[in-house]
Parts: sequence; C-alpha cells; structure tokens
Amino acid sequence: MTSAVQASRLKAAIPPAEFYSMELPTMPAPRPGQGWVNGGLCPFHPDRHVGNFRVNLESGAFTCFACGAKGGDIIAFVELRYGLDFADALELLASR
Repeated sequence: MTSAVQASRLKAAIPPAEFYSMELPTMPAPRPGQGWVNGGLCPFHPDRHVGNFRVNLESGAFTCFACGAKGGDIIAFVELRYGLDFADALELLASR
C-alpha cells in the first residue's frame, strides 16, 4: 500500500474532532458541524492564552496565531508535535 493511500485511509478513519479532543486536553468540547474552533492552548510553544490555537474539525487543519505553527491535516499535526517524518506519523496514527 502506498503512503498516499494509507494517509487517505487514516484521515477517513479518524475524525478530526475525535483526534483533537484526545490530543488537546485544553480544547473546549466541540459541537458537530463546526469548522474552525478554539483548540485550547497551543502544544507547539509555552502558550498561556487560550484562543491562539485553532483547529478545523472538518479537514483537520490547524494554526497558531502566536507562534505560526500550522498544517493541513492530522498527519501534519502528528509530524510537527512529535518530530516525526511522514511515514512515522502514519505508523503512529495507524497504531492508535
């Protein structure tokens, strides 16, 4: 199976709202059907201001208006948060 196929399957199997609820303990409980929401404290810098970090519950994209961290999906989040390359991020997500 190619990496692109595996990535597509993982993104289809892991709803971003569920993923971010587990990864971001300071994120307020999301409501279904929301797009960009408050992700709580940014995990990429010593953040003290809730609201700087936003996540998209439909696409999995994320952005921090304070430190500039951003990515287009949950795979990019795992890569950045855990310092992994694409293949290792896929493996980590698949193991969950």
